[in-house]
Amino acid sequence: MRLLLETIVVPVHNVMKRVPVLTTVHLRVYKMLENGIEINTIAADRQMRRAVNDLCRLGWVKASGDRN
Repeated sequence: MRLLLETIVVPVHNVMKRVPVLTTVHLRVYKMLENGIEINTIAADRQMRRAVNDLCRLGWVKASGDRN
């Protein structure tokens, strides 16, 4: 599966690894989910829906809106 997120290469335990760059929108969506807002409510906005999809692909949240 190919992610459309921008990535950067950073050192992790002396090995260079590619990691995703999360935007303020991704972080805002994550905080909204932590605060109990329904995933369907957040995904109603197109920009927020993309961030929700990105977070699901990364495994940060489940499609049901639960945090991992």
